[in-house]
Amino acid sequence: MNKLTSILILLILTINSFGQTINVSDNLTLTQLTDNAYLHTCENSNGIVFINGEVALVVSTPDSDTETQNLIDWVQNEKHAEIVAYVIDRWHPDAMEGLDIVHKNGIKSYSYELTRQIAKDKGLPVPQIGFDPKIEIRVGSDKVICHFLGEAHTTDGIVVWIPSEQILFGGNEIRNYNGWVGNIGDASLDKWSETANRVKKEFGTAKIVIPGHGRYGGIELVDYTIALYKPCMQDSLKIKKDISLDKNFKTNEDFYISAETETIEDGNRILENAIVVVQDSTKYVKIASPLITYKPDENRIDSENGGLKIYDKTMPGEILRTDISYKRLTLFKKNDSVGLRIIIKEFNEQQ
Repeated sequence: MNKLTSILILLILTINSFGQTINVSDNLTLTQLTDNAYLHTCENSNGIVFINGEVALVVSTPDSDTETQNLIDWVQNEKHAEIVAYVIDRWHPDAMEGLDIVHKNGIKSYSYELTRQIAKDKGLPVPQIGFDPKIEIRVGSDKVICHFLGEAHTTDGIVVWIPSEQILFGGNEIRNYNGWVGNIGDASLDKWSETANRVKKEFGTAKIVIPGHGRYGGIELVDYTIALYKPCMQDSLKIKKDISLDKNFKTNEDFYISAETETIEDGNRILENAIVVVQDSTKYVKIASPLITYKPDENRIDSENGGLKIYDKTMPGEILRTDISYKRLTLFKKNDSVGLRIIIKEFNEQQ
């Protein structure tokens, strides 16, 4: 075998290694993106592992203590690298559920200062080191930049930039091409597009862009996100509906239901021309639709072609946070700390 053939074989093997899936457990996988960077995925939630020689940095925990420990073990035992920093990119459990395990392993944790404050307020584990709005973390001879650029999926979400790899972890600030808008339960819909614009201006040279969920891509994912949430910035967006959302409901119930007709199917309440009011500790959500299915056993609402308004209970006079029209919606209440998850599958067109 001549020298040129050996070089070609080595090149092919190197190219094929990128994109390769490593099964760490039944639920946790790793995908090699470059020589030094890996995508970790658990239950469709993404994070990053960046390794520089004998040290590493990890972004986002898997959605369980067990898988977080599995990820730490893989970095330490398989790659023989010390994790010098663990970055939490937002307060939601799919990004910090395993933070207790991170601390038990003696690993330093970092987050935007607002993430630390939200975690304290909700009685969640608190990242140790805060920054506002940006920090550069040394990983051996390289650096990783963590930057808060504005409200979007949550009020505290950050992006993470690895300059040497030209990789941008967009977290839930950036959407993938999966045909749905995402969880807007804690979102600032009117600011999301502007925030994504700032992300592009700051890190528009990214070769690889990692969304918080789903398939990674390039800078086109940032453009997709900018366009996706532009309708939410339009003052002219109206809710097309047959019943009003403006009725002033006052109730101590988590789910308050008003419907013209109601039937029961397999334990589910089928509501026609209905208004449902759902609340957690920080907000009221009022949903109006010709057809709503309420699943009591799951604390879940499914609806099509309706409108919703979200009110901020923490502000005097219950300030309106969001007013949109949707084609498909799912809402459920997970627990007291997480609160309401509002999944919009598709916006309605502007009226």
